[in-house]
Amino acid sequence: MADGIAFHLDSRQLEQNMQAIPAQIEAKIARQALTTGGTIVQAAAEATAPRKTDELAEDIVIKVHVNTSGNFHDNYVLIGPGYDRSRLRIRRRGKYAGRVDPSTSPGVYGKFDELGHAPPGGAIEKKRAQRRGIEIEFGGRETPPHPWLGPAFEASKDEALGAMAEVMQAGLVAVASALPK
Repeated sequence: MADGIAFHLDSRQLEQNMQAIPAQIEAKIARQALTTGGTIVQAAAEATAPRKTDELAEDIVIKVHVNTSGNFHDNYVLIGPGYDRSRLRIRRRGKYAGRVDPSTSPGVYGKFDELGHAPPGGAIEKKRAQRRGIEIEFGGRETPPHPWLGPAFEASKDEALGAMAEVMQAGLVAVASALPK
């Protein structure tokens, strides 16, 4: 996955409640909560992604990591442009003909939209390259950033955390009701 945004669950009260249940159940509840919150942020990122071909919006993925050893602070979700290896093109010519071309995924270019970019090389090379197509390919000398992932996270993080808290609360209630009294 390319650069993305990660957020953690780190409430002290929630951690105390989670330590009272087995690690497997904790991991299941944490995975459900992180997936729910990640889906909300993913939808916001898809809505704010640059819309030239809509391919970047289609390449936004979530990846949930849950530690099953019981360390609650190691659980997180990553949201950002990713690779769908099935949609990558095969190189037809050149030294690497017949191999998958990872640069054909729009997820590769999401970082450049987010952070801005400039033509590669030093100042002299930039000056020489101005009219040789480099500007067309990489933008001008100082192409400004067009943030979309950061603002999407900021706009949806409260909703995502609220949804995550609801899922965790429902999971804890279900576990508590299943315990023998």
